[in-house]
Amino acid sequence: MHLVFTGIQWCGKWTQARLLIDKYGFKIVEMWGQLRKEISSGSELGKEIKKVIDAWYLVDDELGWKIMQKAIEEYKDFEKVIFDGFIRLQWNKDIFDTYLSDYKVILFNLPESEAKKRLLWRMYNKTTGETFMSWTTHDPETGEELVKRDDDNEDSIKKRIQEYIENTVPLTEQMKEEWRVIEINAHQTIEEVFEEVEWSLELDRK
Repeated sequence: MHLVFTGIQWCGKWTQARLLIDKYGFKIVEMWGQLRKEISSGSELGKEIKKVIDAWYLVDDELGWKIMQKAIEEYKDFEKVIFDGFIRLQWNKDIFDTYLSDYKVILFNLPESEAKKRLLWRMYNKTTGETFMSWTTHDPETGEELVKRDDDNEDSIKKRIQEYIENTVPLTEQMKEEWRVIEINAHQTIEEVFEEVEWSLELDRK
């Protein structure tokens, strides 16, 4: 089962991924995680990525293609895999169509107004980079005090959401026509969302 998670920012993808990992043994592959992993490996590709990031450049399509292709090749034989944050632009989709054609897309639907509210009030661990819900004051694992992200303001959030609407939404509509998309109502409690995910993937019947 090869799943691609997508949805507006702060729709709860990572929370649901962790629940699937804990209960059903899924593996998760996250784009930024792959970048860090490749850099740490000291490979030629890792050196190329580090040079780009150190210069504050964006990873271009050619380099991004290499990273994504390598990630897919590494994990495609696993029985249960979640690819998080991989299909945002057309060339991302082209890679999956080429190298992992049996993938399904899990779309977490959340109203734009709710996404803005969650982003404005989320908390952040400066050491690990992990983010938490607004009511969380300390990291439950490390005990570190959480703070607000400097870039979580009205203008930056509006820009991020607009990029999602302009780039990712049309791709998602295209994949709906290909019968790849499973839609989940993300405007529920964590437990209710997870129950819907389980039911939609027929995990609760296995």
